[in-house]
Amino acid sequence: MLTITRPVLVKVRVTDDYKKNLAAELQQTVSKVELELQHLEFQARKLNELAKKNPTGAEAALAQLEQEKQRRLDTRAKLLDKIKEVGRLVNGSEVVQGKVESIVEVKVGDDWRQLMGVEIILEDGKVAEIRSLQPEG
Repeated sequence: MLTITRPVLVKVRVTDDYKKNLAAELQQTVSKVELELQHLEFQARKLNELAKKNPTGAEAALAQLEQEKQRRLDTRAKLLDKIKEVGRLVNGSEVVQGKVESIVEVKVGDDWRQLMGVEIILEDGKVAEIRSLQPEG
C-alpha cells in the first residue's frame, strides 16, 4: 500500500447567487482597473507638462505609460466580456473553479481512474457533492 496525493477538480453549480456574486467581484475588479487608468492618465498629463520644459526622457516614459494604459484597457474589456458571460450561465450547470489535492491510499488492484477521478461540487459556498468516477463494467 502506498499513500499519494491526487488532484481533485472543484466545480461550482451555477445558481442565481453564484452569478450575482461573481458579477459583483468582476465589477469590483473593473472599478479598480478604471481607477488605475485614471491614475495613469493623470501621470501622462504631468509628464506632458514636464516634457514641454525638458523633453529629454519624457517620450520613453510617455510610451511606457501608454503601454500600461493599453494593458489596463485590454484587461477591462476582458472583464466586461466575463460579466456578459456570467449573465449567460444556465442555473444548474457546472463551471470549473480550480483544483485542490487530496491524499489517497493506493494498493495493488485499485482502479486508477477511480482513484484519480474525484470532483467536488460546490453550491452557494457549500460542498453539495463529492463525485468519484465509477469503474466501467
